[in-house]
Amino acid sequence: MKINLKYSAICLGLILGMAVTTSCERDNYDEPEAKISGQIYDNSGNKLQTAIAQNSMKIKIVETSYSHGDESIVVTPQYLNMGQDGSFVNNKLFAGTYTVAPVQGPFFEAQDEDGVTQTIELKNGKMATLNFSVTPYLDLQWVKKPYIGSDGKLYASFVFTRNHKDGYTDPNLSDCCIWVSHTQYCGPEGDSNYTPGTTTITADMEGQEIELCTKEPIKYAMHYWVRIGARCNDTYKTYNYTTIEELDVTSSQIVSQ
Repeated sequence: MKINLKYSAICLGLILGMAVTTSCERDNYDEPEAKISGQIYDNSGNKLQTAIAQNSMKIKIVETSYSHGDESIVVTPQYLNMGQDGSFVNNKLFAGTYTVAPVQGPFFEAQDEDGVTQTIELKNGKMATLNFSVTPYLDLQWVKKPYIGSDGKLYASFVFTRNHKDGYTDPNLSDCCIWVSHTQYCGPEGDSNYTPGTTTITADMEGQEIELCTKEPIKYAMHYWVRIGARCNDTYKTYNYTTIEELDVTSSQIVSQ
């Protein structure tokens, strides 16, 4: 059987050309230029202390305008990252109508697991702002702010109080921990050389001063960031946090190893 090489080459070129054209048409969308920012507050009106990225909670955002009301079209949610002060921002979303909610955090969520959902219209080149209020499981307050003890370890103490919400069951208490970081990003991502094992917390410890310390003496004279977290044994097992405190350690405070 003879093969017409010229005819085959022409056919192949047409097929490839169609594929390229189809691909270009499929990807011919405007760049995502809609923007959203916001702040999560606790039930007392304070900024909710969170971990960076999605390490303690997320912002769930779903573009409802994509399906144009067709319930057979499943829209995949996106999840936005958090700042440490409960803030969030994203500058690369497509214009459209979205539902937005704080989810999967150490707070009482709505029974449908969507949190306090809000609807917003995002437009290209415009920054839309949404704020939320949630009731965290625990409130944490410093008692003794971070200091270096005579043994060279870093010490601090705090108290926690439980929040309650009508119609919800309080989750069981779990544990607390202290973290030390060499940067302003302080939490479970801190220096593991200093992170001790977790300390169990119980109901009778509510309102009592709890002292924690690093597992090793501080090794270097420099600037540090310190934070304490406590959590409940809920589905996500993420921490409620204190604010972040800063500490300058001098060479005279370093204990020889």
